[in-house]
Amino acid sequence: MNQHEFSIPETETATKDESASVAGAVSSGWKPDFNLGSEPRWQLAQRIVASRSFAKSALLSRFLLYVCEREITGRITEISEHQIGVHVFGRRPGYHPGEDNIVRNYARQLRVRLDQYFQEEGRNEELRLTIPRGKYVPDYSVKRFQDRPLLVVAEPPAESPVLETPAPLAAELMERRPWGLVAFGVVLIFICLVTAWAFMHRASAATRDASNSLWTQIFKKDRQTLVVPSDDGIVMIQNLTGHLVPLSEYINRDYLSLKSPYHIDEQNMRDLDAQRYTNVTDLNAVMRFSHLPDVDTSRLVVRYARELRMEDLKNTNVILLGSSFSNPWAELFEKNLNFQFSYQPHPNASLIVNRTPQPGEQPVYENEATGPSHRTYAVIGFVPNLNNTGWVLLAEGLTMAGTQAAVDTLFDPEVMQPLLRQFSNKDHSVNPFEVLIETRSFGSDSPQAGVVATRVYRNHN
Repeated sequence: MNQHEFSIPETETATKDESASVAGAVSSGWKPDFNLGSEPRWQLAQRIVASRSFAKSALLSRFLLYVCEREITGRITEISEHQIGVHVFGRRPGYHPGEDNIVRNYARQLRVRLDQYFQEEGRNEELRLTIPRGKYVPDYSVKRFQDRPLLVVAEPPAESPVLETPAPLAAELMERRPWGLVAFGVVLIFICLVTAWAFMHRASAATRDASNSLWTQIFKKDRQTLVVPSDDGIVMIQNLTGHLVPLSEYINRDYLSLKSPYHIDEQNMRDLDAQRYTNVTDLNAVMRFSHLPDVDTSRLVVRYARELRMEDLKNTNVILLGSSFSNPWAELFEKNLNFQFSYQPHPNASLIVNRTPQPGEQPVYENEATGPSHRTYAVIGFVPNLNNTGWVLLAEGLTMAGTQAAVDTLFDPEVMQPLLRQFSNKDHSVNPFEVLIETRSFGSDSPQAGVVATRVYRNHN
């Protein structure tokens, strides 16, 4: 398992659904209704869609031009999720945005691409354009003082040592010109240096405490990171039908034809498939990831497992919560791990196989969550994505309590710091690794956890 350098993909690969959206949008024939050639806001929109960030994404360009044209011509009431779905993405007039979130997904991408444009190619633009969160109406602002740097005076952080110059001393120094001015300036510089040192020292300590070498690798500033909670609906379907659903059946929805011995009819099965079930453990994990200091929340995207696409796992950083039984996408990476999950389609009938036991390790770790010991297991895995252009972080347990233990361990600096030092290179980059965790399960809670075994895969090229 080799580690490779990765870069931002220049092209945008369309999935089957997205390709259909492009075709539908083109066939809808929407064009701006007015000649807006001389309008500065329209000219800005034209420069943006011609940039590198937008040129290879027809749908994002069309999205931006549509909302800009409607805003400029005063038809703001037509800038709604439903209208955008119809006019930009070719959806039928009767479609329900609550059941099809393509507009929201592309709106997130649009905001990211706009930020990228004004940071790079459009950094000298005097007129700025944003799409506020929760809205689709463009917002414009003028970049002022473009050629004059602004002096920003920030208050010193709490508990930082600040030296104060007594008022009589300051007055005396001011009276002794010109040396008084020089001395007063030296004092001010000294105060600023001490304050800056204290701030940097505290920030450095906080960074070390956060064990952020892993976080900075999975949460890159120049790309999105997808967090994918488990699909508890597929867990219920497997338990009700007695059939394990592999990734191929999950993608194609073949499991909808399964018959249940519990007499679950076709309509109820489809209803179970249509609902987006996950669990509080995974939702809490998403919140914890979003509050990390290394995370740019505009680039953190929560994606339901059934809406994930293979392309997402090729060119994006991804966090998968849950094992292949509850998040079938984990199957793509579990097959290459040393600690492999094995399931029977019954609650708690599961184990982890240790493919290459080391001294002191067991060949099999069985789930005993419902037994007297309440023992269960989990794995943290950090591996390259499918194209070796980014990273996938796995937090998976044999039970919900196991997944919670994996997440708790990730956020425990006393456990992770020593491990990351073992897993890292001299440049602090983290190599692919696995961590096997033992915990106790009481319901969905994990009161304690400990590291049982580890594996690291170093790049020897």
